Amino acid sequence: MAVELYEFVIFVYCIMSFIPNLYNSAIGRFVVALVAPFLNLIRRVLPIVSTGFLDFSPIVALIIIQLLQKVIYLII
Repeated sequence: MAVELYEFVIFVYCIMSFIPNLYNSAIGRFVVALVAPFLNLIRRVLPIVSTGFLDFSPIVALIIIQLLQKVIYLII
């Protein structure tokens, strides 16, 4: 359930990018504080995911989370 919640937070982060003023709200700062460290790690490891004005790091993050979730379910 925590994984699905984090996926939802990443989705909210992506939606907030269409309305940049939302980043300055209390909820926006909270969402950015939760998501930014993971996305920045992806951007450092895979610098090609961020090309020009397009940022594919949330998509890569969701794929990584899905893969980790499947691995955890196989272990358990």
